[in-house]
Amino acid sequence: MSRPSATQVERAKQLLANEGASGRSSTECAAAAWRVYEKLNARLAPLLGPAGFDALFVRSAKLAQTEFVSLVEVAGPEGMKKLGACLQELDPADATVVAATLFGTFLDLMTTFIGERLTVLVLRSAWPTIEDTAPRGTKK
Repeated sequence: MSRPSATQVERAKQLLANEGASGRSSTECAAAAWRVYEKLNARLAPLLGPAGFDALFVRSAKLAQTEFVSLVEVAGPEGMKKLGACLQELDPADATVVAATLFGTFLDLMTTFIGERLTVLVLRSAWPTIEDTAPRGTKK
């Protein structure tokens, strides 16, 4: 996997928007990214285990850093704690793109591990109003 699918990046943008990222402030984007991370962790750690969740997140950052070098600090231990600083150094539009790519990559990996249907169920448990962005004709 080199880039996250457009579907997963769109989902990630929805999650960030639901958590308050409007594209007007890098600080706002960083705070929204933290809330997305916390909600995903709360829903997925019981399924994957805390270490499994952390490994999936670090792998997502590692894959996304090929496109965004600024994520190199995030691809290591304590990565999420460094994501906020990374995003705040960018202009608001770039911060949103980087965060959406990182979480889109995470969602792609998650879908690979647990499937599309369970991924959507997990997302809806945290964000009940999240739209299903899967292309028509695909199995959920």
